[in-house]
Amino acid sequence: MPGEHAYPPDLAQYVEDHWPADRALSVPRDAFREALSVAFQASLTSEEARPTRFRLLLTPPEQLPATGVPNEGVLRLRFDHSRALSADELRRLSPSVPFETSLIGASVEEGKLRIWGLAHSGPAWLAPTWGGRSLVPNWTYDPIIHVTSPGHIAVRCAGKLVGALERGLLVDALIDVFDSEWLPAMFARERDEVRAEHAARQAQTSSPTLADPSLVGRVGQHMFRRAIQLVRGLGHGGMILVVDPAASETANGLDGVRLKYRFDRDEPPGRYRTLLFQILESVAVATSKASVGWQDFAQDSSPGLEKLEQAIFELSRLIANLTAIDGAVVVDKRFRLLGFGAEVSAELPGPARVWRALDIEGRQREPDDIESVGTRHRAAYRFVHDHPAGLALVISHDGGVSFVANRDGEVVFWEQSVSP
Repeated sequence: MPGEHAYPPDLAQYVEDHWPADRALSVPRDAFREALSVAFQASLTSEEARPTRFRLLLTPPEQLPATGVPNEGVLRLRFDHSRALSADELRRLSPSVPFETSLIGASVEEGKLRIWGLAHSGPAWLAPTWGGRSLVPNWTYDPIIHVTSPGHIAVRCAGKLVGALERGLLVDALIDVFDSEWLPAMFARERDEVRAEHAARQAQTSSPTLADPSLVGRVGQHMFRRAIQLVRGLGHGGMILVVDPAASETANGLDGVRLKYRFDRDEPPGRYRTLLFQILESVAVATSKASVGWQDFAQDSSPGLEKLEQAIFELSRLIANLTAIDGAVVVDKRFRLLGFGAEVSAELPGPARVWRALDIEGRQREPDDIESVGTRHRAAYRFVHDHPAGLALVISHDGGVSFVANRDGEVVFWEQSVSP
């Protein structure tokens, strides 16, 4: 979307113009614009050095069931008397209303917006971002305003983004690199290896069932989603380097990357592959279909699969924990842990320029200043410039996430949208 230096009135107009046609915007326009303005002002504040983050639900409490259940709906908690909606009130409330699990509720009373209380949703709505098979509940079509960092506000309806302000720009879509075509393409060979081995195993059964690429690929994606969010939660930042398996098996290891702590080549560092085959076989055995995909996995509520999924997510936690010391965690494209504390040599030649991707596939780009970023980002640039088949994930201490890849000989980075 064109235009610079947009502000809450611009966002309000955009949301009003693009609200789902089959749903009426339930909040009066003047009140909606006021809510966005107050939320924007609150985003610029902090509480005891903590950034102000919250979700603001614009619906009357009567529209929420008194018997609501978190993770299926919401638990409605009304104050004994409402309070005026102001930036200071939102700032004071935000620490007690975690963004991931609760919301601040407000509605119009006698022509003015007032805070009526809190709504505890639970974290199930985060599944698409955090990774996992949980079905995302929808319990309202009324607007929810997300405030995630200074000047960053978004409006959602039934979980879908309608419009947002980021870096003074109006945006109508968030970049989720996991939904791109280029990222899965980087792992196509490894995905085909898994499917071929699974097919060979299934050929020995009485009712062979094949694995769809959607299942093989998304299990790995969700492991990385969870790892990213866990690193963000730790608050120290980190870097994950993904290398080609052939490069990791050379006698001298990875050129230009020194692994301080290298793992042995036995099975445990490659446990992801073991768990993946167990998942494929568990989903296949439960059906007589010719093939199984992500939906079959998502809809299977058997305890065995739940246990396997949790084991995958414990690998996410392991990866996140390994980022706690200086240096990068290194895995190959089969998601085998190679080691951690990795240093990308400063002697590796860096790219002459880097590009910021403006869309999910990186077809639209703008040049970026290499010297304007920190040491992690510059190391990632050198790595992918020298290892064009590799991938770097950089998580900043402030929670920002960047994917860095070599696209057609150019170093390109994507700023991953990390807040739903």
